Amino acid sequence: MTFNESVKRAWASAWDAATQMPHLTLGAFIAYAALSCVAFAGRPVPGAGETPSGALVFAANLATLLTWIVDLGFIIKIHRFVLLREGTTPLLPLGGKPLARTFVLGIVITLGLIASALLLYAILRPRYESGSALFGAIVSVVWIFIAVRVSLLFPAISTGSRIDLRGAWHDSRGHFWNLFGVPFVALLPLIGCALVALIIIGAAGITPAAIASPTWLVLLATGQAAANIAFTLISSASLAWLYRRYASRLPVPPEA
Repeated sequence: MTFNESVKRAWASAWDAATQMPHLTLGAFIAYAALSCVAFAGRPVPGAGETPSGALVFAANLATLLTWIVDLGFIIKIHRFVLLREGTTPLLPLGGKPLARTFVLGIVITLGLIASALLLYAILRPRYESGSALFGAIVSVVWIFIAVRVSLLFPAISTGSRIDLRGAWHDSRGHFWNLFGVPFVALLPLIGCALVALIIIGAAGITPAAIASPTWLVLLATGQAAANIAFTLISSASLAWLYRRYASRLPVPPEA
């Protein structure tokens, strides 16, 4: 499977997942939109002059966490659709074990990235006290490298595998640029649409203070939900095909 074939298959599988699991996709969209409304409402708006209440801030943080959980569940279903041809049911495959393991993996990766950032800060600060941009660039490169190298774990866990960091590191060896490039190229149309939308908003003179009304919040939440759906479909389908291509020490998925 070539690079271009991987991208094309990712697009095709993303479309198939959305059209063959319409209720799941619609449910995820509604959940994204509702939770985004709460999250937006609890965030301070520059220039608005008012600070959200503590209860609203707490609700926004909770909504952000729930959005992450919904996203993980949606990702798992897309992986299983591409790799196992599983439909909408069961909503929580394998009794929810893949979701729990993916959640734990996400926390482990997040803590690892924070630890690496602190370590790099301790090492680089004496030499580059004023080089915050350089420090940020180095940390970003390290984060991207680690995230890409362990990315095959996510489809593996989705299909029932345990967390095997060594296996993911082994199977991704020598494939960094494909693992990074295929999802990136597949997402380019979506990135282009987002840039066009931002340009239009900027050209129209729409400011954060101007969109603090409930109507604008709903519109923003709806737009973000649509973007989340498209992003998750394409990126998850891309990673599923890459997993099928490179899995060796990790459990090899059945033939399509």
